[in-house]
Amino acid sequence: MKARASKITGLVVSLALAILTTGCHSAIPHHSLGADISFIPQFESRGLTFTDTAGVQRDICAIMAENGFDNIRLRIFVDPTAEEGYSEEGFCGLEQTIAMARRIKAAGMTFSLDFHYRDTWADPDKQYKPSAWKDLTGEELENALYKYTRDVLLAMKEAGTAPDIIQIGNEINHGMVWPEGFIDDNAEESNWAALMGLYKAGEKAVREVLPRARLMVHLALGGQNTLCRQFLDYMDKYNAGYDIIGLSYYEQWHGTYEDLQANLFDLATRYQKPICVCEYGANPKNIKRINDIVRSIPGGLGYGTMAWEPAWTLFPQGKASAEILGIYRDLAESYAHNLPQPLPPVTREMAFDLPVVGADISWVQQQEDRGTVFSDNGIQKDVLEILKDNGFNWIRLRLFTDPTAKDGYSPEGYCGLEKTLEMAKRIKNAGLKLLLNFHYSDNWADPGKQYTPAAWKEYYGSGLEGQVYRYSNEVIKRFMEEGVCPDMVQVGNEINHGMLWPQGKIEDSYMSFGVLLRCASAGVRAANPDIPVMIHIACGGQNEESVYFFDKILSRDVVFDVIGQSYYPQWHGTPDDLQHNLNDLAARYNKPVIVVEYQEHRLEVNNIVRDIPQKMGLGTFIWEATSPRWGGLFDQSGAANENMKIYPEFLEDYGTN
Repeated sequence: MKARASKITGLVVSLALAILTTGCHSAIPHHSLGADISFIPQFESRGLTFTDTAGVQRDICAIMAENGFDNIRLRIFVDPTAEEGYSEEGFCGLEQTIAMARRIKAAGMTFSLDFHYRDTWADPDKQYKPSAWKDLTGEELENALYKYTRDVLLAMKEAGTAPDIIQIGNEINHGMVWPEGFIDDNAEESNWAALMGLYKAGEKAVREVLPRARLMVHLALGGQNTLCRQFLDYMDKYNAGYDIIGLSYYEQWHGTYEDLQANLFDLATRYQKPICVCEYGANPKNIKRINDIVRSIPGGLGYGTMAWEPAWTLFPQGKASAEILGIYRDLAESYAHNLPQPLPPVTREMAFDLPVVGADISWVQQQEDRGTVFSDNGIQKDVLEILKDNGFNWIRLRLFTDPTAKDGYSPEGYCGLEKTLEMAKRIKNAGLKLLLNFHYSDNWADPGKQYTPAAWKEYYGSGLEGQVYRYSNEVIKRFMEEGVCPDMVQVGNEINHGMLWPQGKIEDSYMSFGVLLRCASAGVRAANPDIPVMIHIACGGQNEESVYFFDKILSRDVVFDVIGQSYYPQWHGTPDDLQHNLNDLAARYNKPVIVVEYQEHRLEVNNIVRDIPQKMGLGTFIWEATSPRWGGLFDQSGAANENMKIYPEFLEDYGTN
C-alpha cells in the first residue's frame, strides 16, 4: 500500500540575520584578540617558565603580544585568603593583580579587569557574597560593593595599571552577590531591582574613578538570545550603563556556532553596542571560526574575543605552540589588512515526508532472543518487513546510558549502545527511518522516574551538564561512523517533570533543567546540525500543562524542532482533549507535532494528527508495537493480528484526502 506523500518544509529554526555591508567606508575596524591568563602567577610560583617558539625563555605577556594578542584580562577576588577563599597565597587578590597588570602594560597590551565580587570563583552557578559582606543587605551591601570597587580602581590608578575595560561581575546572568542579587526564571521585579542596584553601585565607582574606561556587562549566554535580551532589557529599564556586551561561549552550554552567530548579530542590531566573546575555550578548530563570527557582526560592532585561560593550549608545559600562536598571528595580520567578510545567514530547515507512521519496537531483540518468531498471514518474516508491508516507515528505539549497571535495565545490555546500533543497522537496511530516544538513564525514564546514570552520579553542576553534552555528541557521532545516522532524535523521554534527577528535577524553577536540556540539544546538533531534535512530554490532552512547559523551555533558550507527546487516555484525557492540545501547540509555537507514544484509539489518534492545520501534524509512533500487552499489533506467538489492518486503511484514506 503506497500512500501519497506530502512534504513539510521550513519547519523550525529559520534565523534571518543581517549581512554586514561596508557601504562607503574603507577603514578596517580593529578587532581585539585577547586572553584571560589569571592563572599565570600560580604557574610561575610552582616553577613553570615560558619560552617562545624559538625556545627562548621570556615573559609570557611579551610572547603573546608579538603573536597578535593585544588585550589581557585578569580576574580579581575580594579576599582570596579568606577561610573559603581562592588561595592562601593571595592569588587573584589586589596585590597579585597589580603586579600582573604591570607586565601586561609593559608588553604594550591593554588590560581588562574582571570583578568577581566573591572570595573565589563566581560563575552562573556560584555568585555568593564575599565573607566580609555576609551580614550586609540592602543599601549597606550596595555601599560596600561601591567602596570596594572604588578602592581597587584607585589603587590600580595610583600604581599606573588602570584597566582599560572593566567587568562589573563575572557571568552574571543569574545575578551576583547572592542571595540579594539572585535571579532565576521565576524572578520578580524586586529581585531585578536588587540586582540592578548592586550593579549600578559598581558602575558608579567605575565612572567616578576611571571615566574613560569601557564598562562591560558579562553574561554566560553565548547562543541564548532570549535570555540575553531579557537581561539587557532589564539593564535598559533600570538605566544600568555599559559600553560593551560581553558573552561567554562554550559549546556544551551555549549552543552551536550557528546559535552564537544568530545571537551576536541580533544583539548588535537590537542594542547597538559593541560585542565581545570574552570567554571561549581556544583550540585549533574553533579559534578562527569564533573570531570570524565576531568580526563579521554587522555595523562593525564586533569588538573582539578573549580566550579563557589558554596557557596549556598556547604554552603546553610552558613551551609556545607554534601552531596555535601562528593561528592568532595570522588572524591579526589578516584582520589588519582585510575588511570583514559577511557570513551567510543561519538557517535550519527541516523536511519530512508525510505521514510518519512509526512504531517503537525496542523490545524486539529481547523477544527474538527468547524465541519469538514473527509472522504475517501465517508466513514467517522479519518484524521490520511485516511493519513495512503494512505502511510503517519509521522505527523508534530507546537508548539507556548503561543498562548493565547495578540498577540498570538489563545485564545483557539490551537498549544499550551496541545493541541499539545492531538494531539500527537492521532498520536502515530495511529502508526505514530511525528515531533515537535518549533516556539519559540506565533504566526506564518517564514522568515518575528520571534518575541520573550510575556513571554520572558523582558529577554535579557544570560537570553533569558537560557529561550530557559529550555523551549526546559522541553517541550521534558513533551512529554516523556506523552509517546509521538517526533521522530524528529525542533528547529525553517524557520529561515534563525534568530529567537527570535530582539536578534536573523541575520543582519551582526550570533553571537547572533548562541548562541540561540545552546541553543535550547542542550535543546532538554539534554532531550533525541536520538532525531534527524532538522534545517529548507526556501531556497528550493536557493543554495548560503543555503550554506552561514549552513556554518555560523556550524562555530558557532550548533549541528544538519537533513537539512530541505521549497519549494514554487514563492520564492524558479524551481524544477531544488531545485534538485541542495538538492543534493549539502547533499554532502557538509554529512547530510540527507528533504523537510519539500511544496504544489506544489507534485510528482516531492518527486521524487527529493528520488533521492538524497547515500539515503541522507529522504522524505517530505506536508504543511497543510487538507487545501484545501494549502496542497490540502482534499476538503472544508473534503473529500480526487484526489491529495491523488499521494502518493500510489509514494510509489509503490519507492518500485520497
